[in-house]
Amino acid sequence: MLIWFSNSLEDAWNKGLTLTLSEYEMTVELTLTLLIYVSFPVLLFRFLYYFSKMLYRGRQPGVAIVSYKTLFNPLNFLLFPSLLNSQGLTYRRRCLLALILLCAIYLTILLIT
Repeated sequence: MLIWFSNSLEDAWNKGLTLTLSEYEMTVELTLTLLIYVSFPVLLFRFLYYFSKMLYRGRQPGVAIVSYKTLFNPLNFLLFPSLLNSQGLTYRRRCLLALILLCAIYLTILLIT
């Protein structure tokens, strides 16, 4: 890329040698920020998709979405796997994986900056 934006190969080589550590750190931060901008919508969509499938297809028979068994909170399906059938457990695992990956990406960017 330096060759493309430089006047000559020698100029690109000199610019490459002057790359300091602070510029390298800034490049890593910008790369991770771009990773967050791309991965956040993907992981959020993945979580919402599998969460909705878990709510509508993964519940045990006789368990309502909002009831005393879920403490009137549909997010509690993630906490109480006994309310889910085998298909719901698969959707629960995928939801939790999306949340864990999202948290890991944010913790990585916080630790680096």
